[in-house]
Amino acid sequence: MTMESTADCSQCSRPLPTDRRYAVWCRHCEWNLEPAPAAQEPAWQVERERKLADALAERPAAGPERSLGAFLLSLPVLLVPLPGLLGGIALLAFYRPVWFAAPFAVVLFVLTAVFRPRITRLPDSAQPVSRAEAPQLYDVLDRLAAQTGSPQLEHVVVTVDQRIAVDRIGRRYRRTLRIGLPSWSVLGPQERYAALAHALYDDRRGMHDRVLGAAQHIIGELAATVTPGRLDSAGDGRLHRMEGVVLIRSGSDDQILHSWLVKFFNAVLGPPLRGYWRLLHRLDLAGRQCREYRIDRRVAEHVGSEPAAAALERVLLAGICFRAAERAVRFDPAGDPLDTLRRTAAEIPEHEFARLVRVDRAQNGRSDAEHPPTWQRTRLLRAHPTPTTTVFAPSKDDELGTAARAALAALHD
Repeated sequence: MTMESTADCSQCSRPLPTDRRYAVWCRHCEWNLEPAPAAQEPAWQVERERKLADALAERPAAGPERSLGAFLLSLPVLLVPLPGLLGGIALLAFYRPVWFAAPFAVVLFVLTAVFRPRITRLPDSAQPVSRAEAPQLYDVLDRLAAQTGSPQLEHVVVTVDQRIAVDRIGRRYRRTLRIGLPSWSVLGPQERYAALAHALYDDRRGMHDRVLGAAQHIIGELAATVTPGRLDSAGDGRLHRMEGVVLIRSGSDDQILHSWLVKFFNAVLGPPLRGYWRLLHRLDLAGRQCREYRIDRRVAEHVGSEPAAAALERVLLAGICFRAAERAVRFDPAGDPLDTLRRTAAEIPEHEFARLVRVDRAQNGRSDAEHPPTWQRTRLLRAHPTPTTTVFAPSKDDELGTAARAALAALHD
């Protein structure tokens, strides 16, 4: 099915491919590309990332080591729970009178709970995939584990988000590969191999990465907790006229009290928490991003630089596929959402893909806060090309069919 036609650019008069499902834009003069919003990253970070990428483009083996200062600053965050818990128990067990020790013990227990290690959990829609259901996929994972020096993966789940990554799940810290259906559907076999290889390499984290990551996760969650959100406002108490009716935007007494408490904790605890997180992020920025660039090079050595770069870029199409599947689940119950997902991925025109790549570059987009900008990663991969090799890549989509349909069905809830 095609909906393409042509039109002329209103700015440079060149012919443009048009598809009523996607934006019309000009790749020559970038008319209607999409205005890039103001950069969210501070200027020092953007400049530092640019200098690091330029240095690695000239000398791929160069790059800073991980920051010892960031590691040492992370340790106090992780060491708070143990002495807090032991101190609270000791106060209740040995200090008398108990009524005097109890409030101090409660304070220590609260600190222990606040700074406790966070457990990663899977979303409710995640569906497990066994070896019997996907023998080819597990065969590929076993070969990749041998090539990357990683333990074999015994747990794979299918989710409806966009991540393809290995996480440590639950209290048993179980290594689990998450396959995000929207991203998986837009990748070709070799690109899937590149995405799986990057996930396995990224999971090979040392003590430095795990300590720093856990500390940033804890501090980040605390900062988000005290930061006011849309539901934390009780109105401004001002008069507003709407269609002849005068409204007073004000909440109940409980909402007003909640709003003031959030503002108070944000004013007192917000700045030190956000400042601590930014300090950890700044100290380890160059070393962390250099590690990601090295992982990209290792993936390129397995599959080739072009498939590795294409895998990073084609994931930008995952949002289109997710929205199509979500509409199919909610408004077409009789249809097959998995078929809609795959059909949408196959029908995305090349000019829409090129537009998203340029928009992502203009916005300095990245897969998450730990990774460098995507356009810098693809630039470095193509600056030092490696030949595309033939690999035993996962190509059987029907292996994930049952789990994929069950995961997509959860979008209706």
